[in-house]
Amino acid sequence: MGSGLQFDTARLLAVRSLRSDDLPILTARLVLREFVPGDLADLERLAGDRRAREHAPSPSRAVATVQGLASKGPARLPRRRRSFEFAVVLRRGGKLIGACDLALTGPGRGDIGYLLAPRHWGFGYGTEVVSGLVDFAFTVLGLKELTAVVAIENDRSRRVLDKAGLRWDGLMRRHARFAGRWWDCHRYIVDRATWKARNPSCG
Repeated sequence: MGSGLQFDTARLLAVRSLRSDDLPILTARLVLREFVPGDLADLERLAGDRRAREHAPSPSRAVATVQGLASKGPARLPRRRRSFEFAVVLRRGGKLIGACDLALTGPGRGDIGYLLAPRHWGFGYGTEVVSGLVDFAFTVLGLKELTAVVAIENDRSRRVLDKAGLRWDGLMRRHARFAGRWWDCHRYIVDRATWKARNPSCG
């Protein structure tokens, strides 16, 4: 899966300041937390894994984020942010098994993506990551709509998005050019009203 900013206007994209208890995002078995410089080696291994990146139609924004942390040291995060890159960590043992992100693409709208180490496929972690990002987007950020873009070859991620409550919204031919080729992608979407109907105790 991949995601990317489509606008660059702070007024349109910035969300409200986060409270100290808004992060990390906790799921049943995972922690989605901010990256730290010590994550670089694990993340570079993940990004260099051919199987993990096989169906990724865009570069990993998380790698660039952690490379910046490693070279410049931890920086104070802006109070009003336009993107979030998180490490995906097992709650039991603290092992980093992936990365995910949420980028604002317009007023009240965002795009999500994730990447997991292949040895951790097939255990439902992808669904937990996507569900955690969706809950965060609607309850904490107050967004109205989320999308996800997935390469047409990536049936595994399509099943993850289905399980997490997103619905297919269209096929985009030649959506992105990356790694020397054009990528045809499926677009998935979920809006706040649909999410709230499925989660009446939230939001």
